[in-house]
Amino acid sequence: MKYVNKSNVPIISEYKENMTEKDLKDLALQLRRDVIELTKYSGTNSSHLGGELSLADIMAVFYGKILKLDPKKPNWGKRDRFILSKGHCSGLQYTAMAWRGFFERGKLWNEFNRIDGKLEEHANMELEGIDAPTGSLGMGLSNGCGMAWGAKLKYKHKIPPYSVYTILGDGECTEGQTWESIMFASQHKLDNLIAIVDYNKYIISASIYEIMDLEPFFDKWEAFGWYTQRINGHDVTQISNAIEKAKKYETAPGKPRVIIADTIKGYPISFMMEDAINWHAGHLDERLYKKCMKELGLCVQK
Repeated sequence: MKYVNKSNVPIISEYKENMTEKDLKDLALQLRRDVIELTKYSGTNSSHLGGELSLADIMAVFYGKILKLDPKKPNWGKRDRFILSKGHCSGLQYTAMAWRGFFERGKLWNEFNRIDGKLEEHANMELEGIDAPTGSLGMGLSNGCGMAWGAKLKYKHKIPPYSVYTILGDGECTEGQTWESIMFASQHKLDNLIAIVDYNKYIISASIYEIMDLEPFFDKWEAFGWYTQRINGHDVTQISNAIEKAKKYETAPGKPRVIIADTIKGYPISFMMEDAINWHAGHLDERLYKKCMKELGLCVQK
């Protein structure tokens, strides 16, 4: 289907093999601009911007460099599995999928949060390229465990030909099901499972420290038998290096892997970072839309 181009956002990034650090930074900027534009044309004029912006560098590394996939064959059996457990931030994943060629870019501005569109606020598997529904938070790691365990059983004593990645929010790391999954993965030695936590320190109503303090977060994952790394989640080189290390079997045979990515909610939009509690989700009027784009280096006229 062809769409009328509503977007003010120029394309500054295209996929290529062996993307450089600069390429990945450009892609992260592209995704941030695109998710602001997506929000402007949303059926509700809103999205979960705070967490989408904190995740953009991580998402850029995944779709620009890490994920083994083929947009022309979205159900290819040997593709990497990718689960966005913090599914309310699906708008960002849609921008990455459009950039990578899963669907026409114009779909972003015409189908997000609309009754006649497939780009729902929480992604589901009606959209090719989505590996798991993410309507309820706290279930993504369970899905990841099932996929990783299934691959282990299928390939028996061989290393599975794909990895399973799950991106979690810190809020869902307060839930019991997440910790049951963490124990399950360790018990079954799921070393083909990699979890990444977007640790932006806020959930919907307050900081994580006020609601359910996760610290010492690193030590808890280690104590549960996971190979654990902690990085700056806005540094594409650190993100890339950590994932590359985590996906190697020889890094920690028999251990599932987790990367705790320290991020800032709403990054790098000034008024969102200063008022993170009120920008878990939010509406953009014309003034705020233009302010966001200006801070992302783009002046829009309409």
